[in-house]
Amino acid sequence: MKIIALGDTHGRTIWKEITTADDFDKVVFIGDYFDTHEDISAEQQMRNFEDIVAFKSKNSDKVILLFGNHDFHYLSSMDERYSGYNRWNASEIEEMLLNALALGLMQMCFVHETFLFTHAGVTKTWSKANNIDLSDIETSINNLFRYQPGAFKFTTGRDYSPYGDEICQTPIWVRPDSLRKDAVEGYTHVVGHTTQDKLVLRRKVVLIDTLGTSGEYLSILNGKMSVNSRL
Repeated sequence: MKIIALGDTHGRTIWKEITTADDFDKVVFIGDYFDTHEDISAEQQMRNFEDIVAFKSKNSDKVILLFGNHDFHYLSSMDERYSGYNRWNASEIEEMLLNALALGLMQMCFVHETFLFTHAGVTKTWSKANNIDLSDIETSINNLFRYQPGAFKFTTGRDYSPYGDEICQTPIWVRPDSLRKDAVEGYTHVVGHTTQDKLVLRRKVVLIDTLGTSGEYLSILNGKMSVNSRL
């Protein structure tokens, strides 16, 4: 079994080269399909997302599309606005996301054996506050997102950090330092959300938001992790 996991997309098309050149049984997109600090127009971002959704539709058993915070704030019912929010194309982006969600093409969490994939990570504190069933964490988190999406909004605790570096934060917002302190046990957490110069490969928390820096992505072959790059 070979899984490859790709960091935050943010409109980049490098995923096409990776998925064409590399063999895999599953590919996990870690989320954040929209918003960019690069020279990628809103039209290009939306067209790229359409291509990703089409790729998922044609390979439903092989492609996992996770949700990120830069996707979440386009759900108008959540009334959230984070950095990079594109108010001019917000309604179009929301429609695309809602259509993909309605078709069951996107989710918040994916688990394979001892690997737990979310956009930012899952803490014990957030899990307890939201009554997550740790014996079936994937189903529990995905059902919570389906029926109570507000549980994934940016939250604040006694150690408030506007950057999201608190153990009470949600699986689309918690930062690596807080995740390492309070990660749900028994898993290797594979996350994006926080840009890294190089992919960080550790047993407890693996940081893969590197498509815009080193171009690296994660490969897991029969439980063994390695780093690949298309740059």
